[in-house]
Amino acid sequence: MLKNLISFFLVFIVNFAIGQEVPVKKFYIETVGGYGFPLVSDELGSTNELIGTVNRLIRPDSSISILPVQGTQGPGWQFSFNAGYMFHPNIGVELGVVYLKSNRFLLAKDITPTFQAEHSIIGERLDVIPQIVLNIDFQKKWSFYSKSGLVVPVWGRSSSEIKLDDQGGRLVFEYTGLNKPDTHGKVRIKASTFGKFSFGFQTRLGVGYKALDWLGVFCELKYMALSIRSKEDRFDDVEISLFDVNTGSGITLTEEDLSEIDKRTVFVNELTENSNNPTVNQNPDPNRPMEELTRKDNFNQLAASIGIRFYLK
Repeated sequence: MLKNLISFFLVFIVNFAIGQEVPVKKFYIETVGGYGFPLVSDELGSTNELIGTVNRLIRPDSSISILPVQGTQGPGWQFSFNAGYMFHPNIGVELGVVYLKSNRFLLAKDITPTFQAEHSIIGERLDVIPQIVLNIDFQKKWSFYSKSGLVVPVWGRSSSEIKLDDQGGRLVFEYTGLNKPDTHGKVRIKASTFGKFSFGFQTRLGVGYKALDWLGVFCELKYMALSIRSKEDRFDDVEISLFDVNTGSGITLTEEDLSEIDKRTVFVNELTENSNNPTVNQNPDPNRPMEELTRKDNFNQLAASIGIRFYLK
C-alpha cells in the first residue's frame, strides 16, 4: 500500500512537471521571521535536587499543590535567511540559516513559607537547514509549496538560572546535616549547557504571492522535530550566601571558591566505578569535572512565519 502511494505521488509530480513550461533557471533569496509554539512536550524538571522535578507549593495553611512540569525549549522567536535554486518550475533545492531564541521557561519550583526556589531556562541556537522544495504555481501569481529537510545545529546553548531563598536552615541541613534554623541562605547560579552534534527534521507548507517579477511574499507553517544531547554543563556565575540572622555574621561563596567537580559537568553514555562521580566512585577527583549520564533536551515546535522572497535571474 505504501509503495503504491509513493509511486502514485512520484508519477503525479513527474507528469505535472512535464506539462509545465520550463523557464530560465532562477536563484532566489528569502528573509523570514516567525514564532514557534510548543509541540510534543516532555517531562521536565530541575537538575538541582533541592528544587526537584515538579512545581510544588506549600501554603501557610499547610495546603499542598504539586503539578508535573511538561514542555519543550522550542517556543520562541526565529529569523532565517534562505538561498534557493529552482532548476525546474516545480522542483528546487534550498539552504537556510536560522537563528532561534526560545522563551524563558520554568523547569521546576519549590515554594514553602520558609523556602523559595526555582530553576528557569532559555535557549538560543543557530541551525543550517538543507532542504528540497516542491512548488506548484496557480493563477499566475500564486503558488503553493512544501519544503522538507534536515535541521543541523551548528551553535547553541541553553542558559539556566537557579534562585534559592532559605529562611529556615534548610540549606545548612541539606549540605552539612546540622540543624540550624537561624542560619539562612541565598543562592543564585547562572549556568550554560552546550550540546553534542545532533540533527533533526523539519517540513514546511506555505503559500506565496509574486507581487513583482523580482519580488514575492509568503506565509508558511513549519513543523520541526529536534532533540539535542547534552555535552557539557558549566557554572558561569555563582553567589552563595549563608548568614546567622541573630548576629548578622556569615560567608559568601562565588564560582572561584568551588572545585572543578562542583562547577562543571560533562555528559557520558555510561557510568562505571572509574567515573568521576561520587555516586559510583568513592574517591572522585575534585579537580576534574563531574561525569553524569547524557540527557536530551526537546526543541520540537510548530511555527508560523512570514517572509519576503527576492528573485535573481
